[in-house]
Amino acid sequence: MKITDSRRSPFTERRPIMGSWDCCWLDGRPLSTADDWLEVLANDSLAAVRGAYALAWRDPDQPDTVSLARDAIGERTLYFAADRAGVTLGRTVSEVLAQRDAPVRLDLAALATYACLSYIPAPMTLVEDVRALPAGERLRVRGGIVKRERVWNAPAEQPDTDPSVARAQLRTTLERSVTRRLPDPGRQLSASLSGGVDSSLVVALARRMHAGPMTAFSLGFGDGQPNELEHSALVAAHCGVEHQVINIVPQDVVRELDPTMSALGSPIGDPLTVPNAMLFRQAGSVVFNGEGGDPCFGGPKNVPMLLHALYRVAGDHDDLATAYLQAHRRGYEDLAEMLTTDVLAELPVGFLESLVRPQLVDQRWTTLTNRMMALNVTLKCADHILAKVDALSRAAGVTPRSPLCDRDVVEMALRLPATLKLVGSDEKHLLKLAIADLVPASILNRPKSGMRVPVVSWLSGPLLPYTRERLLDGLAPRGIVRKDYIERLLGGDDMPIRRRWLKLWMLLSLEAWLDGLRRR
Repeated sequence: MKITDSRRSPFTERRPIMGSWDCCWLDGRPLSTADDWLEVLANDSLAAVRGAYALAWRDPDQPDTVSLARDAIGERTLYFAADRAGVTLGRTVSEVLAQRDAPVRLDLAALATYACLSYIPAPMTLVEDVRALPAGERLRVRGGIVKRERVWNAPAEQPDTDPSVARAQLRTTLERSVTRRLPDPGRQLSASLSGGVDSSLVVALARRMHAGPMTAFSLGFGDGQPNELEHSALVAAHCGVEHQVINIVPQDVVRELDPTMSALGSPIGDPLTVPNAMLFRQAGSVVFNGEGGDPCFGGPKNVPMLLHALYRVAGDHDDLATAYLQAHRRGYEDLAEMLTTDVLAELPVGFLESLVRPQLVDQRWTTLTNRMMALNVTLKCADHILAKVDALSRAAGVTPRSPLCDRDVVEMALRLPATLKLVGSDEKHLLKLAIADLVPASILNRPKSGMRVPVVSWLSGPLLPYTRERLLDGLAPRGIVRKDYIERLLGGDDMPIRRRWLKLWMLLSLEAWLDGLRRR
């Protein structure tokens, strides 16, 4: 949507606000209409709002200024371009570009960040002139100048928290979060169910509180491939919900990769992205998920980072930031070999480490474990997990709801000391205690394995010719990733096999997203 600085913009006296919102409330009062939001803005109460939203509005007292705001945790996304002519808004980068008559230039710093993390934290996008609205921020745009303001800050740790009190409070907070997001009684409710702790507790709470029909959807990957279906079926039967399995085969990836990547605001190199898109299309109109449990409650713990913390030199913050980037096991250590010399020459020195260093030494949290979790909430949760959920659900025409990313849940998790999250090798300790009566003990006590997308067997087998063609004939000629590096990934055996194929998937996702940008 193009917003010019003239009085003939889409913002009128009758429509001074636009955007999307879902399950929002202020002091217990739901915010469901534009008039509700105008009252919030008039009273300067945005910082106290709970729920999912991404907004743009024009203040009657400042007609030459456009304001933008995104919810605290990042459940909704918004992209924009600002210049002296005005502001252009879109739910994806492509939507913004489609309204502008300007050349498309890649943001090379964002490209390098993607190569390290497999996603791009806001405000960067892969296109130089288009920015992503950061979670928990309000922006004021005037004459092409953008001023940023935080409307939410992660709360500090409370080290003296009483475990028994915290357990009861957490259960109450989880129940309230699920209840607020339920559809009307009698309406169909869907939920994704992996068989892990997070999705299982969401299904269990939703089934207990929702009076209508409910179906849980799980992913399978064909005969002979590892899966979690035994565990998801156990949870579905335990909770008394219908259970449907969506089986995904390599041909689905070939068919679905391009439309899936085109739906995203920025590329995401997560092998679950295509399966997630297929699940949303088969689910009902309201789809619950268990996203948020890992970054908030201590699982899975980042073993390389914790080991580094034990042995690093005290105060060596650069090493700490480096270790965080290395722990993603993508392209941080390979940048000099992966990216072309033209790209490398344009990258600011030390900019990658500067993205994460401040959070990793933030004194609001007393332990590295909690600092890592706070960092993952503000970066990975907002700009990878929730950005993906928002984009893919919108493309499928469904409404996503993420109870574990509820602001009250996240704030409580960040206040908890690390000793209530990781107890020895027991991850998500307090969370498991809070829902022990809801979820089978075998689910709570089994080691976390994650969703086992068979990326190695797919890319090294039936998808290898497709991958080779897309990368060598599509990505390499773009002049941003070295052809010899791609060939090394495709044919070499000088790195751990899973790590190699995860890098290939990341590059394949990048090529599909860039190709969609070209075809917009």
